[in-house]
Amino acid sequence: MMNVVIKMLGCAIGGLLISQSALAVKVGDVLPKLTVKAGDGTMAQPWSGKPALINFWATWCESCKVELKEMADELKKKPDSAAVVFVSLDKESAKAKDWMAREFKDQSAMVENLFYDESFKLADTLGVESFPMTLVVDAQGKVLKIQDGFKEGTGSTAALFDELRAAASKK
Repeated sequence: MMNVVIKMLGCAIGGLLISQSALAVKVGDVLPKLTVKAGDGTMAQPWSGKPALINFWATWCESCKVELKEMADELKKKPDSAAVVFVSLDKESAKAKDWMAREFKDQSAMVENLFYDESFKLADTLGVESFPMTLVVDAQGKVLKIQDGFKEGTGSTAALFDELRAAASKK
């Protein structure tokens, strides 16, 4: 729980925070069979069986919100055979859904791809150590790319989606 509080404080001030613990998941690893909460309250593994981009974010993380705005543009070019999953780490899922709906009122795909990890179970299992954090995985759940943090204007969001498109083309 202390790690969660430290992570929240780091994101609240808008900076990148790297904890001293090592990231539990590495490029080449296969994601564990964990689930996240969907908007209807059911548990799901939306990345199962297809290439996916999985983004961990929260409304209290300013750099997360900036990155999501870049991702909204890239989402329009996502292959149908791939998934994009926005995993909110907010303690109150309604806050994340309200923010997403308000910010992306003309892009329903953003809200449709919103899931919740309110207890940090998935984030802790993967060892998420900075926010935002994004993984790109292939159809078997093998991690192809990990991006810790976000820096606006570097092209990193486009590179993540390029990796997703490449994984989708290998089907």
